[in-house]
Amino acid sequence: MGPNYTKLFKQTITVYDKDTFAKTVYKRAFFDFKKVQNVDKTGSHEANGSLIVVPGASQPFKVGDKVYAGVGPDIADRAAWSSFIPAKVAGLVVVKYVDPKYYQGVLVHWEAGG
Repeated sequence: MGPNYTKLFKQTITVYDKDTFAKTVYKRAFFDFKKVQNVDKTGSHEANGSLIVVPGASQPFKVGDKVYAGVGPDIADRAAWSSFIPAKVAGLVVVKYVDPKYYQGVLVHWEAGG
């Protein structure tokens, strides 16, 4: 048995599959926005980032999927997918990394960020 997530995971998120546009709603999740510093050859600049955590052994997302804070709308086709972007939709991120997390050798939750 892994750590007790009852108190931590009280948010609802919607995950959109990048290939099928299908949405899955998770009612036990953690979703947080954060500011990060990016450094490149032109210097340092502030950027927005996110941390998304879903408990369980089933992989809830993959790189390129979109995650919305709350219950999101249905996405019917490629045109709707193309306009469903973080610049236009508050609370939406595109997954840039996925990382499984283990506790005492057992997969207990998945982390992702954008």
